[in-house]
Amino acid sequence: MKKILIFTICLGLLSCKSNEAPKTESIYADEVVLVVNYELENMTFEEHAALGEAVAPNFNSEDIPGFIGKSFVGAVDKEVFGGVYYFTGEESVENFLESDLWKGVVAHPNLVNFSTNTYNAFDGTEQANGLHASRKKSNNAEDAEGLHILVVNYNYVELPSDEKMSSDVKQYAPVFSNENFPGMIGKTMINNRDKKIYGGVYYFTSRDAIDSYFESELWTGFEGDENTDVYMKDIYAVASISAISNGVPVL
Repeated sequence: MKKILIFTICLGLLSCKSNEAPKTESIYADEVVLVVNYELENMTFEEHAALGEAVAPNFNSEDIPGFIGKSFVGAVDKEVFGGVYYFTGEESVENFLESDLWKGVVAHPNLVNFSTNTYNAFDGTEQANGLHASRKKSNNAEDAEGLHILVVNYNYVELPSDEKMSSDVKQYAPVFSNENFPGMIGKTMINNRDKKIYGGVYYFTSRDAIDSYFESELWTGFEGDENTDVYMKDIYAVASISAISNGVPVL
């Protein structure tokens, strides 16, 4: 009787295992990018800079669970400011946006018209020096001089499958390097799954390096492709206070 019982249990376990759905590997890396924009109201650029210096030390991995780093950014010509944040996962972003720190930022009377966009980083983006956690970084404020971020968003006319997108990312990621594009520090290949938005967050050593990239055959060919609709190319300068918040990327 005991042998029959053991045999029955073994059969049950094997049956459960055979009914389990096969595990599929994620096409995403364990890093999420949050891009925040806002405008100023009744506040000078100098006052805004002073506010940034005061709050920058609060953005650190000890006080914010899952926080990897933040670049304080601004497009002064458009009077748009904000930050490019990096987290270890979507849950960390959600918790941050519910935190007292974030609620205090949003409640500031002189910071208005906030927008937040969250993106997953693709697996393979590390080949383009795209994962913020593993980048070479500096805590020297002088290393932020000239540093710029390019944020690109585009849609596909005909959406690729996850397998095709993952394959393309891993194939082309190594192309995005300082050797091929002087001044390019790295690129994070991104995707907002809900909105079906694709794109990249690039770091460059200067604004001129971005202009040179836009003139390259790779970019003009990509932007001219009939299957892609590039609708956003936002360029920001990186503030020196970013060096406080876990450093700024350097070559």
